[in-house]
Amino acid sequence: MPGVDGGSVRTEESEVVEGAEHLKVRVLLDQERGWPGTESEGLWALPLTTGDYRLENTPFFAFEMSNGDEVAASADSDGVLWVTRVVWRGGRMTVRIITSDRDDSLEGILAEFAPLGVTGEGFPRFRLLSFDLGPESDVPAVKEMLRAGAASGRWEYEEADVSEEWLAL
Repeated sequence: MPGVDGGSVRTEESEVVEGAEHLKVRVLLDQERGWPGTESEGLWALPLTTGDYRLENTPFFAFEMSNGDEVAASADSDGVLWVTRVVWRGGRMTVRIITSDRDDSLEGILAEFAPLGVTGEGFPRFRLLSFDLGPESDVPAVKEMLRAGAASGRWEYEEADVSEEWLAL
């Protein structure tokens, strides 16, 4: 991922700055793929007492980071905070679905996965869902459902930030 180094630097979760409000941090996107046609993605985050930031939503386009991860960021001359590296992994995963079926509602798809412990958000313009999977998620069932939908032509999916457990399935 351009401009972002992965990996865990710390061994435990940090404290949120008392009274802190959500702010945006930006992630440079890989332009080689030509997708999504923008150079960066803004993610909601909370400032931490360590000087880092905890991501508070699931990325639609960025790879190798998920909701709950803690990231380092540096401000540019305009005050925009740019993510430079992941410093602590929050234990969540990000998987995305793109559906081409205009009759298949994004909310409906998300509702199908909800009983498996999946939450997420939709981006209607791209017919895109960004799934947030945590320790409560039934990972084998989620992966099977994704494979079945892809095999039937209902959607395509990509593994944006997944665990070794996921990859072993």
